[in-house]
Amino acid sequence: MAFKQAMAALALVSTAMLAVTAPLQAQDIQTVENPAALGFDPAALSALDARLDALATEGARPGYAAIIARGDRIAYTSEAGEADLTNHIPFTVDTPVRIASMTKPVTAMAIMMLVERGEISLDDPVSDYIPAFADVRVAVSPMANEAGEIETRAPDAVMTIEHLLTHTAGLGYIFEAESDLGQLYLENSLYSGEGDLAARIDRLAALPLYNDPGDVWQYSYGLDVAGRVIEVVSGMPLNTFLESEIFTPLGMNSTGFFFSDVDFDEAGLAPLYVHDENGSMVYYEFGSPDWPSGGGGLVSTASDYIRFAMLLANGGALGDVQLITPETFAILARPHVTADQTGDWGGRSFALGMDVVLPPVEDQQPAGVPGDLSWGGFFDTDFFVSPATGTAAVIMTQIQPSQYRPEPRTLRIFRPMVYASFAFD
Repeated sequence: MAFKQAMAALALVSTAMLAVTAPLQAQDIQTVENPAALGFDPAALSALDARLDALATEGARPGYAAIIARGDRIAYTSEAGEADLTNHIPFTVDTPVRIASMTKPVTAMAIMMLVERGEISLDDPVSDYIPAFADVRVAVSPMANEAGEIETRAPDAVMTIEHLLTHTAGLGYIFEAESDLGQLYLENSLYSGEGDLAARIDRLAALPLYNDPGDVWQYSYGLDVAGRVIEVVSGMPLNTFLESEIFTPLGMNSTGFFFSDVDFDEAGLAPLYVHDENGSMVYYEFGSPDWPSGGGGLVSTASDYIRFAMLLANGGALGDVQLITPETFAILARPHVTADQTGDWGGRSFALGMDVVLPPVEDQQPAGVPGDLSWGGFFDTDFFVSPATGTAAVIMTQIQPSQYRPEPRTLRIFRPMVYASFAFD
């Protein structure tokens, strides 16, 4: 079915499709034998299988693992290529990988759990929990003056928890190296130096902001700061909170920051590869941080992360596990930024910790089903969820970006082909 036809059909059938499946325990996710029973076109899924196989064979990526679910059942899995090219270990849905920024939606969920419990508010100043942010300054210019200093001023607004979750806090990150301020953030990266999460966040607070809080969407360390807020509010290390409050209830036994928290050792983690100037994939050395990065530190598997994605697709609940109520989920999933803050995102906005599809305007090609949530990881992992249809989709691979990496990114292939598989009567 064509994309636009599928989109038009969704509103008519989503409720009926969700009624296909029965309640279950979160530990007992099952796979249907026929994807058509959950509203997917088997031929379109076979085409996705073939595309992933071809890309792995061509050396675009070492391998892939993908899962698509609806409601509380798995509709489809696909495995292609190898996780370990030297030892010829297949890439499977149980292959542990670094999910990088796909950590961010998990951290946002944890914050919203605390919001629902009344322990924190999105409007709270960050400095209420991390005093080092009470004296934050804003750069007058991202370039240093003649004396080699970055001039600063007092901010015009107070940085809030919501700003952290929407990348509007004014904080920088590790991807901007063209300005003196960007260089300052690189030299003081959270991923360098020593210390626990608290010490690293205190050092970050000493750096100038790019903008006043609330002014501009700029990809940032916001979710890392949010991770430290979780520690302060809960009284637990971030890894302990996520393990006890999210991963264990959902049966995500292969997800965590440290090998002591997961059911595999370092040898079980998929190697990371990078394309060299000849287009060949070679091993890329990458050290794991010894502190819990709420913005990018988790390892997981496709079979684990799909549980979290399914919970999002079902409005905060999966089986007998409910992390947040539908009312709190609606806050998490609604657009929180404006076009003035983001610029033109082609039919998307930003929710909390991930982006969200907006209703199309005029003759605009829809970016997905309105309300769909998604985010990807630095090593080309990706997921999206469609609360309107109960659909969740996850794909994992493991490649370091480089100028020689074949394009397009995995999300440009995966998401359109999943949408093309929607086949409702």
